[in-house]
Amino acid sequence: MGNPFGLGPIRAGETVLDVGCGAGADACIAALLVGSQGRVVGVDATPAMVEKARWSAQLAGLANVEVHQVDMVRLPLPDACIDVVISNAAINLATDKTSVFQEACRVLRPGGRLQFADVVRGEACCATTQTGAKTSWADCVSGTLPAEQVVAMLHDAGFREAALVGYTDYQTSPTTIGATFRAVK
Repeated sequence: MGNPFGLGPIRAGETVLDVGCGAGADACIAALLVGSQGRVVGVDATPAMVEKARWSAQLAGLANVEVHQVDMVRLPLPDACIDVVISNAAINLATDKTSVFQEACRVLRPGGRLQFADVVRGEACCATTQTGAKTSWADCVSGTLPAEQVVAMLHDAGFREAALVGYTDYQTSPTTIGATFRAVK
């Protein structure tokens, strides 16, 4: 959907959480960036993706990656233990995005960063056409929110400096578009 690494630095020695890590590509990149003194925790709800992410890290020889099968609204981490939370095309899939953002804020250390890419609703999504007819609900990816609403949810979850960084032009449907966001705890 986008590049969470282009939204801010990932430094050697940091602890990174990849929310909705899928097959582990971004988790493995993060592990290379944090180096042997750093740590990466990946979480995904799908057993097959957790297995793939673990296999990817093992294949790459990355001993600093751990992957857990959990729902992203209940992270298996203590408060204030993460430096950077990343995500790529996963938070949109959560039915309770507010809880996902609250959990991300909870596990971040003060000054920690959230940087993610996801799908948002384009301006034309579910709009009324010139003839007065509604566009098809099926054309809108269920649960996809406008970018402004995502930013508001980030502020409500306790983040500061929450912002839409830009659009990626990656489209999953005619009415959605990729977007990148960042925020600070």
